[in-house]
Amino acid sequence: MNRYGEFILTHPRLVIFGLIVIALLAVYPAMNIRTDFNLEGFYPKEDPVLEDYEILEQEFGRDDNTILIGFQSDSLFTKQYLGDLLEITERLKEIEYLDSVFSLWSAQRILSENNRLDFETYLDKNKLSDTDYSALKREMTTDPFLKGFLLNDTGTATAIVLVIEDAKNTYPNRNTIINSLNEVLSDFEDRYTFHTSGIPYFRNQYVNMLNREIVGYIAISSVLIILLLWFLYRTFWGVLFPMIIVWTTLLFTVALMQLTGGYLEIMSSTIAPILLCVGVADAVHMISKYDDSREAGHNKRWSILEMLRTLGSATFLTSTTTAIGFASLLSSTVVPMQKFGLYTAVGVMLAYLITIIFLPASLRLSRKKRVIDEKSGAFYPFIHNWLIRLAALNRMHYKKVLLGGIGITGFFLLGLQTLDVNGRIFDDISDDTQIMQDSRFFADEIAPQFPLEFIIDSGEPDGGITASMMERAALLEEKLLEYPEIERVVGLHTLIREVHRVMSEEERTFSRLPDSDQAVAQYILLLEVNQSDELYRLVDFDYSKVRITAFTDDAGSKRINEIRDEIEAELATLFPGEKVTITGTTILSADLTEKIVYSLIWSILLALTAITIIMVLLFKNIRLIIIALVPNLLPLIVVGGIMGFMNVDIKPSTAVIFTIALGIAVDDSIHYLARFRIEYLRRKAVFPALTATTIRTGRAIIITSMILIAGFGTLITSAFTSTAMMGILVCSTIFAALIADLFILPSLFYWLRPKFTIGAGSQ
Repeated sequence: MNRYGEFILTHPRLVIFGLIVIALLAVYPAMNIRTDFNLEGFYPKEDPVLEDYEILEQEFGRDDNTILIGFQSDSLFTKQYLGDLLEITERLKEIEYLDSVFSLWSAQRILSENNRLDFETYLDKNKLSDTDYSALKREMTTDPFLKGFLLNDTGTATAIVLVIEDAKNTYPNRNTIINSLNEVLSDFEDRYTFHTSGIPYFRNQYVNMLNREIVGYIAISSVLIILLLWFLYRTFWGVLFPMIIVWTTLLFTVALMQLTGGYLEIMSSTIAPILLCVGVADAVHMISKYDDSREAGHNKRWSILEMLRTLGSATFLTSTTTAIGFASLLSSTVVPMQKFGLYTAVGVMLAYLITIIFLPASLRLSRKKRVIDEKSGAFYPFIHNWLIRLAALNRMHYKKVLLGGIGITGFFLLGLQTLDVNGRIFDDISDDTQIMQDSRFFADEIAPQFPLEFIIDSGEPDGGITASMMERAALLEEKLLEYPEIERVVGLHTLIREVHRVMSEEERTFSRLPDSDQAVAQYILLLEVNQSDELYRLVDFDYSKVRITAFTDDAGSKRINEIRDEIEAELATLFPGEKVTITGTTILSADLTEKIVYSLIWSILLALTAITIIMVLLFKNIRLIIIALVPNLLPLIVVGGIMGFMNVDIKPSTAVIFTIALGIAVDDSIHYLARFRIEYLRRKAVFPALTATTIRTGRAIIITSMILIAGFGTLITSAFTSTAMMGILVCSTIFAALIADLFILPSLFYWLRPKFTIGAGSQ
């Protein structure tokens, strides 16, 4: 480190110029980073759950390509309303990238004439004045393909369905569609209150909100950190140096993400505040050491070299262990967790590199004697005096401190026991946002919109169009409708039942299924002759597979998985000779949450193992290893307990909190232990070294904790509930880590009284 420091001090301008050139090159890729949200992107390509979903996509088309527009009125079935609906529908059809548009004007009734099947639209714009609206309402609200799809059962709410072309279903194209439909609807907003929903719409609105929030995180976090640094240092350089380091770190990390094919989503969006805080923490520790040397009367050159010698390796160690904590997420089977872990780990190491390159060169060029101006405020003297009293408290009452720590840990362990695993599709969005209000409109007024798909494979051509298959599909529908979370089920049997009703001239309330294979085959032929679009959405090309879709509430992964497990027993009984695949967007979301638990446990174990190995190599003393690890486990217990008490479930967006907690806790512990090694070398006695460490390093730990809380505190304002909760939990973790490092860590030293020898070469 001496040789490196000499080079920096000899060529400071060259070093600064090199960083400026690299930063300018990083601007373009960073500006082109994209933001996306895609449930399929959470899975590795060969995951069985994703493969099942791809079967649905290939055989029947996607279940996430429709945008819904809904509104309600007690007078839907009137000439005025239907005329407006026709105009809206026709104008929506002109929007680019749409495959089709469905509304009540495209709804068709099935008719029978001379043993022939025919389809006729319910509505005719030339006959609106002669229409019996009461009879029309009664007929349409009992149509199984309209009720819960385009109309509710009371005829007071309706939906328009926009189907996007599969090849055009991209973020920019969806934005174009959404902007165009908003223009169309704006002309009718004085008469109707419109609600827009659907997975494609949600994805784009989600991304747009995320883009705004990422900019907000960076801006607000930066302002808060700047104000805090000014309060602490009261000098221009004390603010400028750390902020240049963190902004450059963020720029390089985002550029690297873009160049390697990464993008921003709900997890990676929190990389910004993490790197802002971690980068500032490194700078604060090194600036504190530099100012300590200057205060002791050493010249600038010696102080910079001493800063690099003593804290260069310590900061490298803290950055490495923090990076290991995040990199452990690479073991996850959830792709965004892997990317979040990778890019955050890389960003942490970049923050270290930029700090040890930029800070010595900048300090060398600056004309100020010290970065900190202690005379301008009473904060530093207050911290210094408080830490002196704290060191005495730990020395005299370490047993009471440890007993208090055990009691607090036991309390949070109670909360940890109530922690549950559960996630919803709309889990990250606050209930008071327009997106959630619109989604609730469809769930409350029309029907739930989240598809639970069943693909029944008979294994042979025409095996899916037998009377037995139709009967068993109807029995499955009955079983599914017993669940309160499911309100609507449609399948080929629904279509065949409707055709049979028409052909048999039955009343709709008494409709039943045909009882022979020949009748089913005849109805299929009639539907083929009429080129029924509905038929080909429910069966594959050779009639070996049939599709049944149940529409569920956003009930949460725990409940959806319970329903899936329970219904699998029924499927084994109803379809013993067929292969049944349960899939759909709902299953993608539910299965993803289950994967989180295994990934989380495994990544934390990996991180703790790696950190323990580093501790073994560093201290080679079992008692010191215990002393080092215990304060790092306490914040994990605290954050888990708080989640349990607050009924915050483990889900994709909150699982990473534990990794963040571990990374932050380890950082301060290693800074404390590294400083202890230095003080022990000077004093050759444990207890005086502990007192000096608490006073000197405690100040930097308190400052970095304040900065971390300020940075992560900005997340609390997020419209994403999981991000806001992350802000609350991470701030709680930082506070818990601060208490553990200042109280528990030194008290463990006094209790365990480790015996060790640190040679002069260890410095």
